[in-house]
Amino acid sequence: MSDSPPKATGKRAVRGELRPAVRGQEPAGDVTFIRIPRPPASAMNKDRPISDLIKAQLKHIQHAESARLPQHKRDGRKPEDIRTEAEAASYIAAVTRLMHPQGRKKSKRKKSS
Repeated sequence: MSDSPPKATGKRAVRGELRPAVRGQEPAGDVTFIRIPRPPASAMNKDRPISDLIKAQLKHIQHAESARLPQHKRDGRKPEDIRTEAEAASYIAAVTRLMHPQGRKKSKRKKSS
């Protein structure tokens, strides 16, 4: 087995694989790869109370929703009524769908030769 780190490729990485830090740009010279372990299954807790960071994100999303959508198209939930990470995820997904009805832009894949 070699002590050298794996070579980075420009291909899309699968979780657990290594990839360059900057998309579409191969690293020059020596590169230190840092392996990030998968979180344990016990880390997922939908009933966990939301953090201050998520509360701030919910306020930001609610502000964007009220500034961009007419009253009749808004989700209707208030950020201060959201208590768990599952509720926050549901609200964020709903508002994102309302604000971006066209969905995610599909990236054009390069043909491999």
